[in-house]
Amino acid sequence: MKIAITSPPWISVPPQGYGGIERVVCNIVEGFKKKGHEVTLYATGDSKVSSRLEYLYPHALGNHLNLKLNPYLLLNHMYHFYKNAKNRFDIVHDNMGEIALYFAALTNIPMVMTVHGTLNDNADDLFKDYGILRSIRKLLLQFKNHPYVSISDKQRAGLPQLNFVKTIYNSLVISEFDFDSTGGEDMIWIGRINYTKGVDIGIKVAEILKKKLTIASYIDTGDLPYYEKEIKPHFTKGYLSHFEEIKDIKAKSRFLGNARLFLFPIRWDEPFGIVMIESMAVGTPLVSFALGSAPEVIKDGETGYLVNFSDNDIRGNWVIKNTGLKGLCEAVEKIYSLPQDQYMKMRKNCRTHVEKNFTVEIMVDKYEEVYYQVLSKKTI
Repeated sequence: MKIAITSPPWISVPPQGYGGIERVVCNIVEGFKKKGHEVTLYATGDSKVSSRLEYLYPHALGNHLNLKLNPYLLLNHMYHFYKNAKNRFDIVHDNMGEIALYFAALTNIPMVMTVHGTLNDNADDLFKDYGILRSIRKLLLQFKNHPYVSISDKQRAGLPQLNFVKTIYNSLVISEFDFDSTGGEDMIWIGRINYTKGVDIGIKVAEILKKKLTIASYIDTGDLPYYEKEIKPHFTKGYLSHFEEIKDIKAKSRFLGNARLFLFPIRWDEPFGIVMIESMAVGTPLVSFALGSAPEVIKDGETGYLVNFSDNDIRGNWVIKNTGLKGLCEAVEKIYSLPQDQYMKMRKNCRTHVEKNFTVEIMVDKYEEVYYQVLSKKTI
C-alpha cells in the first residue's frame, strides 16, 4: 500500500520529550515501513523517521496552548498536505485532528482517522476551552459515517453515534523499556501538570501517608496558574520532589523503573494514557482512579489497583472498596505492604501484560487490518 500518515505541527516525530500522539505516529510509521509498505509521513521538517517525510513547517511550532488556539497554523498545515495528496496515496491515516474531516471530504482518497482526544461533552469545564470540545463533537457528528479508530472502548462512549471501525490501543517499543524486577521506594508521576491529571490529588496522598512523591513534568504556559497555586507551595513540605521533563527514553525508563508505584490520580476520562503502559513495561504497578481507559489498561489486583472516583461514580467492583482520596491512600498502602515475593510477582505481571497487549507489532497489525478493510469497503 501507498500510505500517508499525518501528524500535528506542534511537536516533531518522534517527540523529543512530551508528545503522546507523536510517539504513536512514529511507531505506526516505522511499523508499516518494516512491513514493506510505501509510507509517507506528513509532519514537521525536523522529524526523523526512516520513511519519506513531507512538511510545510521546517520546525515544530511548539507545544503551547496559545499556539494551538490559533486555527490558521493548523489549517495551513492541513491544506498543504491535502492540496498535494490527490492520486498519490491509497489511504490516508489522519492524526492531525478533527478539522481534517473538512479536507478529506473534498478528496477522493480514503481516509481513516484515529480519534486521540476526549469525546465527553462534560470535559468542557475541565479544559475551560470556550466550547471547543462542543464544536468538535458537532463536527464529528456531521461526518459520523466516516471511519474512525478509537484508542479505548471508553472513549467511544462519549460519542457512540460515530462509525468506530475498531479500537486500537496505543503502544510502545518494548525494547526501549528495561524491566526492573525490584523497583525503588518512592511514588512517581510523569506527565503534563494540569488540573485534569490530578497531580494535586497525588500530593495529598503523599502528605497524608508521609511518603515521597517524585514528579517529572512538562508545564504548559496555560497551566502555570494551576502549577503556582496547587503544586509549587507543596515543595517546602518535604514529600514532593520535582525533576524537569525527561526527554531521553532510556532515562525515562530508569526513572519509571526505580519506583515503588506510579500514582495516576486523573480526574477526567482520559482516552488512553501512554504513561500507564510505559510504567508497566518496566515493572512499576499503578494506582489509578477508574476513569477513562484505566480499567481497560490496568488489571486490578495484578498490575496495580483501581479506585472508584467517588461514591457517586462507581465504575467497577475493585479490590479497593473505599473511593476517592481515601481509596487511593488504601491502594498505595496495600502496595507498600505487599510481601517482597508478591510485589515482585506484580512487577512481572506488569511487564507480561504489556508484552501481550501493547506492543508496536500488535498495534500495527490491527491498523493494517483496518486499512485493507476500509479500502475494500467492508463493514468492520
